Amino acid sequence: MLGPDTLQETLAHAKSLYDKGWASLSPTPLFDATARVLRDRMSSYGEDVVVLTCLGAVFCDMMRPADAEAVLERAVALGSTDRHTFFNLFVARLQLGRMDAAQQALERSTSLEGQPSTWTAYFDPHGM
Repeated sequence: MLGPDTLQETLAHAKSLYDKGWASLSPTPLFDATARVLRDRMSSYGEDVVVLTCLGAVFCDMMRPADAEAVLERAVALGSTDRHTFFNLFVARLQLGRMDAAQQALERSTSLEGQPSTWTAYFDPHGM
């Protein structure tokens, strides 16, 4: 039973907030709202690798890499085979300064495909 909102509706609403955050001069409140929507979804319907992957992207973009790493590792433990899960884990670990672990996550991502319903964290290779 999915309840009043399907997963796709929840993700569409969260993505709308997330995109507005990127377009805003003050993205933090919108990123907070995005994270809240995703956490509420899991509180109501349980953990989901798609939701965890998106939440990991949001936490990376909020510069909360420890939180991102935790939710992304949970997605991996639940069996994620989504390229975006591992790419976001790469970004989180880079932010934490864990280069070897970041490299492992990046290598794992290259053999996988990203799901259209998940998001990737912002990454600027020139900013490293």
